[in-house]
Amino acid sequence: MDGVVVNSLDAGLSDAETRRLLQVVNRHWVRNEMQAGRDARSRRTTVNLALLRAPLNGVDLDSKDHAMLTWLADRDADVVAGVRSLLDRARAATPIPEAERDSL
Repeated sequence: MDGVVVNSLDAGLSDAETRRLLQVVNRHWVRNEMQAGRDARSRRTTVNLALLRAPLNGVDLDSKDHAMLTWLADRDADVVAGVRSLLDRARAATPIPEAERDSL
């Protein structure tokens, strides 16, 4: 079994070290901090999703579009702001005539 990782999750920890880490992770204050982090991420994603959907108001979106927007909403603020800016500028742009679109 040379070169094969048997269990990559244990990261080479001894049984005692693994038990100790599990004891720490299972403490109520650690669980509360983890939940607070998930809640903050959820709030951030909800706000970002609203920012990304606003310029798409009136555009028919399918489930893949919604999934992509949700994935983008979970990125950092700079990514969301950049995508929002692109969507705003695309929405404000003059439509390309049909004849020119075919040549693109």
